[in-house]
Amino acid sequence: MATSTRRLDRSTLPVGRSTAVRAVGTLLALELLAVFVYLRVTGTSILAPRYTLYPFVWINVGAWVVLRRPTVAASQRRRVAAGAVAVGYFAVLAVAGGLVGLGGMDMPARIAWLSPGWGPAVMYTNTVVDISIIPFEVIGYAALAVLVYTVVLAGARSALAGVLGVATCVGCLWPFGAALAAALGGIGSPLASTVPSIAYDLSTVVFLATAGVLYWSARRTA
Repeated sequence: MATSTRRLDRSTLPVGRSTAVRAVGTLLALELLAVFVYLRVTGTSILAPRYTLYPFVWINVGAWVVLRRPTVAASQRRRVAAGAVAVGYFAVLAVAGGLVGLGGMDMPARIAWLSPGWGPAVMYTNTVVDISIIPFEVIGYAALAVLVYTVVLAGARSALAGVLGVATCVGCLWPFGAALAAALGGIGSPLASTVPSIAYDLSTVVFLATAGVLYWSARRTA
């Protein structure tokens, strides 16, 4: 009898549904507590609830799909190749999403204490590179990269569906859309004023769609 040369990749062992539910439930409770503490300490109020909640959608969905991704058996060579693809994928999202860009002036590293999920954001700029670490985007992009790793590990061609993730950076690129809208309809036009909010709404929808496609692809092919 022929013996398979593929070995179990323990880095992709799935977590039971009940364990995943408890983990995400605990995470949700901590997030709500963080928002409460932030509002009490800063004395701010929530003007647009959905923008406060969007980061938690990214974080919680990202945690769920990573915890529930399927078991995949693969050789060491395939794991290395899949890891390289996943790292490259994350790098593309980080650059396209504005987490990493070209530098400008030298500025010391600083922390922006924004609403939980948006912050604490770490900012650093020098003449070479500009880095903006927004927690929910980093977590969301990392979750997509892990899913890409799992799908590539399974040898699924549908891993190409992950390119949809590039569109999740639309929330970071809204100034370009706003500039275009202002040019077409004037600075004070309704179109120009709604581009930012629509961009973040769309980015969340596309993130969810991308995570869903990649998760389904991983489950189907594993």
